[in-house]
Amino acid sequence: MSERETILARIQTVPSLPSVVIKLRQYLNEPDVNFDALARMIEYDPGLTANVLQLSNSAYFGWSRSIRTVKEAIVRLGTNRIFQMVLCMSVAPLVRKPIKGYDMDSEGLWRHSIATAICAELVAAELELECRGEAFTAGLLHDMGKIVLGTFVEVDDEPIKEVMRMDGLAFNEAEQMVLGIDHAEVAAELLRTWNLPDDVCDAVRWHHQPSRAEENRRELADLVHVADILCMDFGFGGGADGLSYRLDKSASERLGLGVGIAEKVGAQIMIAVNELDSMFSTVREGESNGVQHSAR
Repeated sequence: MSERETILARIQTVPSLPSVVIKLRQYLNEPDVNFDALARMIEYDPGLTANVLQLSNSAYFGWSRSIRTVKEAIVRLGTNRIFQMVLCMSVAPLVRKPIKGYDMDSEGLWRHSIATAICAELVAAELELECRGEAFTAGLLHDMGKIVLGTFVEVDDEPIKEVMRMDGLAFNEAEQMVLGIDHAEVAAELLRTWNLPDDVCDAVRWHHQPSRAEENRRELADLVHVADILCMDFGFGGGADGLSYRLDKSASERLGLGVGIAEKVGAQIMIAVNELDSMFSTVREGESNGVQHSAR
């Protein structure tokens, strides 16, 4: 079995998304959502209910007035926002721990992921992009391939870094040369096993090479690409791969992203990341966050 085949097989060992996340995702596609049934599904789990209400009253996710019940949160914030909250709670235990193959501590990938999600959403709102409904989700999950490669496969990153130094390649290009696959493709394959939408999977797949995405799905790939690069520039991204990626300037040109908007969202990201980071401070490996993962 090749290294690539081994890695693709290990994707199957990553825990599935919790059933509540899958059901919430299904609700998003239903035109006549039953808010009472949706609220009952969340309220069945006291821990999940407490976390949803806490996030619903945060400055970033929240409403201008206090939200006291899950149904009120759904009505005020919308089902997509509730899905994003529960998705955050679900991936936090996976992301918020050291990533061995990328020299990342327990906070590095988590802070980069939520920063990229927030940045993508803010940029999409500023530019009024059609893909803004999926911006947060794609940004949050874009580097999940590092979890698979760094934790479930435990790749040795020294040969990758050596190829980077010798051949002048970007980190993802060196991954491809050494492993036969890069973390972006691994992430996309993982998200497909989680039954997430194709446009989110494709954006994650091409977040380092957005010009290679299909034209009808390129906007979201462009958005995640620029959000990823901006967040590394802002200091959110402290792993071994660091700033070792290529900027595709055509992505920001296609989006119409100027320096003014980048500077504007930069100031907002720091505040939002610190707030969400503190709210998730108790969600660490082995601790309950109200969302239970299922083994495959």
